[in-house]
Amino acid sequence: MISPAVIASLVFGACGLLAAAAVEYILRTVADEAGINRWIFVAVPGLFAMLFAMLLYQDARRKIKRLGESISRGILIALLTWISFSLLATWAWCPPHQIGQCFGHTLLAAAIVGGGPMLAAALVAGVLTGVLIIRPPPRKPVVDQ
Repeated sequence: MISPAVIASLVFGACGLLAAAAVEYILRTVADEAGINRWIFVAVPGLFAMLFAMLLYQDARRKIKRLGESISRGILIALLTWISFSLLATWAWCPPHQIGQCFGHTLLAAAIVGGGPMLAAALVAGVLTGVLIIRPPPRKPVVDQ
């Protein structure tokens, strides 16, 4: 049986990659300006989402009993992914003496550009993960002897 953390990690990773693909043209431009491979900027949101899902869905079969609990974790994963991606973009793009101001601008820009797709991905992944975790385990077939 697959652990809930692995299920959540795979679902959130796939949804995070789809969200990043929705704004890939902007991520590609930012990566080109920063001199970083563009696939890194496209893959990183999904990888961050996978990491945070793996951490937040530990022991989820015991802790998550309602779908709303999974959705709230999904929104937290989206927020953590947004902040982490903004930190990465700030590190790659901004001069060291302007880190604080640049981080604020990057947070705002990332929210405007990727907020909608990332929120939609988090909600879909939260619902899907919740359904997969909450559903009863399959019954073993009864064998007549």
